[in-house]
Amino acid sequence: MTKLLLPPRLHDPGDLIAAVPHLLGFHPADSVVLLVVEHHTVAMTLRADLPPPDHPAGPVERLLTPAARHRGATTVAVVVGGGSGDPPEDLPHDALVDELDDALLALDLPLVLAVWVRATARGEPWFDYHDAGTTGATPDPASTPLAAATAARGHVTHPSREAMAEVLEPDPPGALSRRAALLNRRVTDPEEVAPARHHDLIRSEVLRATARKRPLTDEEVADLAHALSDPLVRDASLGYCVGDHAADAEVLWTELTRASPTPERAEPATLLAFSAYLRGMGSLASLALERAAEANPGHRLSELLREALDTGLPPEQLRLLAEQAARSAWVRPPGEGS
Repeated sequence: MTKLLLPPRLHDPGDLIAAVPHLLGFHPADSVVLLVVEHHTVAMTLRADLPPPDHPAGPVERLLTPAARHRGATTVAVVVGGGSGDPPEDLPHDALVDELDDALLALDLPLVLAVWVRATARGEPWFDYHDAGTTGATPDPASTPLAAATAARGHVTHPSREAMAEVLEPDPPGALSRRAALLNRRVTDPEEVAPARHHDLIRSEVLRATARKRPLTDEEVADLAHALSDPLVRDASLGYCVGDHAADAEVLWTELTRASPTPERAEPATLLAFSAYLRGMGSLASLALERAAEANPGHRLSELLREALDTGLPPEQLRLLAEQAARSAWVRPPGEGS
């Protein structure tokens, strides 16, 4: 699920298709993408894999729960790939679109437009499911105002979901093993139980994350992973997911998600998911939660965040938790204290 922070005005189906990669953070393939539109603004973007042709209900059920929070809005469906059919009369997955149409109407979320396109690329022709014969061409997704706004915010649009997932690929086993050994020594050292020092460590690393020109060392990873293994420190660190240094914090959480051994990897992965969800990048949040679940099955905070993601809980509600954490004595703004 993605909520667009700098929403575009709706012009035509081609504009919407060109916006989809930036709304998701990657170019989808063999997907159904549902855009929830309020006041000519894309308020939510949902994606599901296309089902086998004889099972159209699968993705419909996954899309409806989060979309239902926006009753009274309108919706647009973009089907990407999934076969060629015989456009414009015979389009792939027309049964899926019919299923979506009926289910969304029952939720007071009428499907006002449904289009098929082979890929979200410049010049790709799109075809209208509701109006056979209506077609057009997709503008270059990389040359739209939304693309410029996304790049200005430092957000990357990946060529595929797989490419986005590679950003969170764990470091080589040898490096993880070295860091796990360092972590074990810290866990057994009574002098390492120092919450105040751990809070200060997290704060200093957040503040230098973007400017730092080298990867974290094994010792630094072990120190940070050990600090975040304290639930109080981890929860207070949610405060860095909002405010002026949210982007710096996300850089740190991303690096630690790759660099930390298991089960400690679940902590930065959950913080990354929280950060991504707050800025509307539901796909990245979902991938980070997958890493958290792999590292520590049953991890409570990541399970709660997964439930929020799956049910379409508005990011604004979670933002209140982060803002509360940011007001704590531990999360000090830059310049306040040493």
